[in-house]
Amino acid sequence: MYAPKDVEKPIVPVRLDLDSTICFTCDKELACFTKCCHNNSTFLTPYDIIRLKQRLDMPSDEFLLTFTTPGKVEASDLPVPMIKLVEDRNNACPFLGEEGCNVYEDRPVACRYYPVAAGLFHNFDLSDNENFFALIKEAHCLGHDLGQEMTIAKWRKQQGIPPYDENNRGWVEIILRRKSLGPFVEIPEKTLQMFFMACYNLDAFRRFVFKSNFLKIYRVSSERLEEVENDDVALLHLGYDWLMTTLFGAGRLELIEQVVEADEVEVD
Repeated sequence: MYAPKDVEKPIVPVRLDLDSTICFTCDKELACFTKCCHNNSTFLTPYDIIRLKQRLDMPSDEFLLTFTTPGKVEASDLPVPMIKLVEDRNNACPFLGEEGCNVYEDRPVACRYYPVAAGLFHNFDLSDNENFFALIKEAHCLGHDLGQEMTIAKWRKQQGIPPYDENNRGWVEIILRRKSLGPFVEIPEKTLQMFFMACYNLDAFRRFVFKSNFLKIYRVSSERLEEVENDDVALLHLGYDWLMTTLFGAGRLELIEQVVEADEVEVD
């Protein structure tokens, strides 16, 4: 999720788990303050985009156009938005201000985890909820071995990470399913567009649900429709169910049999 470009071997190859301990602090008084906000490659998860677009009061398509650049998930052809750095500010994060992060309360999960790297797409087993982590040590960072020692579990809670991981879980599952198909299975462009819309461009996905043939093909309860009409998180989980049903035949959404063969959902 976070890959510094200017430091050799920034990740210490030691596997950590939720009970492993770290000792780290980030403080404005440290000489390295905000250096990690330059020259990095940070991709945004679906829940990151929900929090940031709501914080900035922007529709998702405008947010994506303004603050992101296209990327791909490692070892996959699935698209992922990367934070677009500001070149004339020494490749700074666009959310970096003079006093630090301007969106700190809604900062991306990669920033929350730092200096811990989460192995989301490697040894994460959805069947038994296994996680693994590694410690990032960059040459410029002075925060290591400072502050209170705590477990990774406590660090995650302190940094407000659990709701991010919970609401990104369906996204991780879809990516892992795609990876399990292997590199020689080609994913059609329309499928990639579906994935991008349902995971990242939620305002477009909401229009898609209510203005296309979607509700003639998939049976969605009135209670759930009321939720997704006004709640981006509920809409995101509907998107996960749609992708799992459409791409992998997982049956997360019920098909309306009498129209499923006659009508086809079109992606804008």
